[in-house]
Amino acid sequence: MKVRFQCGMPALSGAVGELVYCWDKRSGQAYARRRKYPKLSEHHHQTGSITANLHRIKPSEAYKNDLIRYLWTYQNSEFMERKPAVSWVNLYLRLMYQMARQRPEIDLRTLNRADIYEQELPCITVRRAVEAGLLPEVGYWEKLMAEL
Repeated sequence: MKVRFQCGMPALSGAVGELVYCWDKRSGQAYARRRKYPKLSEHHHQTGSITANLHRIKPSEAYKNDLIRYLWTYQNSEFMERKPAVSWVNLYLRLMYQMARQRPEIDLRTLNRADIYEQELPCITVRRAVEAGLLPEVGYWEKLMAEL
């Protein structure tokens, strides 16, 4: 629900009692919701272990910069999906999950940098990922050749 503050209070965020207040930068609105902690399942633990493993690969700074350039071009194009990526990390994780969907033999919980180069996976560069269909084509994608 939308929240209105009296006396010109600045944006409030955080938990107070049973409510959690959130500030949306884009709309300039404050929202409140009931505080609820999700019930953890096996799926949560599996997703957490995959994400932790993918962060252990530690992409190079040049690769991160290529993802940022791709993301900036992607956000400013008319081909945006329903759920756009917000940061290079979101784009990186989306790329890896898409690669695992295309190739079911890849286990993201055990994947490491040596396996990526040994199998010549398309996530080595952003350009190869676009050529493999893991990411949609945007302007200047051919120039994004920094390696993982």
